[in-house]
Amino acid sequence: MNTALLIAAWLTPLLLLPLTSRDSGRWWTPLGVLPALATALTVPVGTKLDLPWLLLGVNLELDPTGQSFLLFSALLWLFAALYAELGAEAAARNGRFRLFFLLSMAGNMLLILAADMMTFYSGFALMGLAAYGMIAQRRSQRARHAGRVYLAWTLTGELALFSAVVLLSADIGSQHFANLRDYHYPGITVALLVFGFGIKLALPGLHFWLPMTYANAPTAAAAVLSGPLISAGLLGWLRFLPPGAEGLAAWAGPLQLIGISGMLLGTWLGLLQSNPRALLGCSSILKMGVITAVFGTALGHPQAAAGILAALSLYALHHMLVKGALFLGVGEWQRAGATPWVLAGLGVLALALMGAPLSGGAAAKIELKQATAGLPENLGLLLLLSALATALLLGRFFWLITRRSGSLADRDVRPAALVWLMLIPLALWLPFSPLSAPLYIAGLMPLGFWLVVVTVIWSLNRGLLQPRRRPASMTMLRLLRSLRLQRLLEKSRGLLKTSLVLPAWRPLLSRAGNLSLPTGGMLWLCIFMLILVLL
Repeated sequence: MNTALLIAAWLTPLLLLPLTSRDSGRWWTPLGVLPALATALTVPVGTKLDLPWLLLGVNLELDPTGQSFLLFSALLWLFAALYAELGAEAAARNGRFRLFFLLSMAGNMLLILAADMMTFYSGFALMGLAAYGMIAQRRSQRARHAGRVYLAWTLTGELALFSAVVLLSADIGSQHFANLRDYHYPGITVALLVFGFGIKLALPGLHFWLPMTYANAPTAAAAVLSGPLISAGLLGWLRFLPPGAEGLAAWAGPLQLIGISGMLLGTWLGLLQSNPRALLGCSSILKMGVITAVFGTALGHPQAAAGILAALSLYALHHMLVKGALFLGVGEWQRAGATPWVLAGLGVLALALMGAPLSGGAAAKIELKQATAGLPENLGLLLLLSALATALLLGRFFWLITRRSGSLADRDVRPAALVWLMLIPLALWLPFSPLSAPLYIAGLMPLGFWLVVVTVIWSLNRGLLQPRRRPASMTMLRLLRSLRLQRLLEKSRGLLKTSLVLPAWRPLLSRAGNLSLPTGGMLWLCIFMLILVLL
């Protein structure tokens, strides 16, 4: 029975493909997740299954890391499927979307359970390529452009990963992950693995696909893209780059530097976004930067790597649930507008993402700090800076959703909204229990900062901080001076845009999640620079 569930977890979505083309098969999509959920909850850790007759030999195993990733990935796939079928978004309620949704789900479940490199690659490729079909469902020019850019980057990453798999298999003579611990990694193989999985993690320079993809994909697709699919990059590093293997310690410093650069890049880009979905995508770049830096720390300290990677997995899984729930909440904002219940749900999720006290995010950060205690790297400062940057991005996020309404066609709580509301408490505390969530004192600083930002936003929207009007008896001289000053500011703003965005790159960047330099974005960017100077 246990081995049968290992097969059913990824095979069931494939078997359901012929049943989802009609409207009567709409409920097969959420049902396809249930075997994976049952596998994570009932199959004992350590269960293995070898199928040498399938493909090049399929080896499946449920280890502690795989069990955690399978459980949380299946949960988000389930809620996303229910939201897609119960929601009002036409792009997610047709047979084509269900087809690619199930294909991507099957690939994700297969790579999580894979115990060998080729099986992992097969699931990774199926998941990544099928996601293109979900992204391009809206049939708009922007969605198709985002899909093409995503597909180009995905194919590039899979080519690098396939090359690394071939090199590893030729050197080791085996495809099992267990044999990698005694392997001496050459630099080219590590570079290919960092590059291949780095595209999925949206590392600096490999991130161009992410903002536009999140901005244009259907809501349910954006939820799984920001959750299980992006987390597959971390799982790939955990499988292919075991700390302690020869040749990996030299990559600790570069990965830490790349991670810190990702934090700065995600914050910088996020503050310039005018699309809430693209902004959430940039916050994922920030979080993946934190994950990359911590993973580099684990490679540099193999003696403490087991505890660091366990805490890092919990951190990534919590981010998976919260970010997926945030995208579902944005879908409700687009449908119902900035209603009180939508803002309240998004506010709770924002607190969890920042690591506010008594939340799962706070518990995950405490686990990371305890796992890295005594190491030369000051991860406590890194986590604090990431929390402040996240608070600033979420302040910008609430600024956008409160100043612009959604469709306003329906303000009532619909069945899809109930699905989202049920996910909120799970995202708030998991993978920890509510009673075990500690009082994270360091989380009070980003919490207080975010509350100040939200208060200012509320005051501006209510007109409480409007500038004092000038008297009507302004002299002609003052009027002429003000006009000259206005022209000077417009000219300087044009020069600033020209210097920051080169003409050759302007068309590309304008499509990357509506990246621009509006006045509001520049204001938030100045606040970010001021915080960096003060720290």
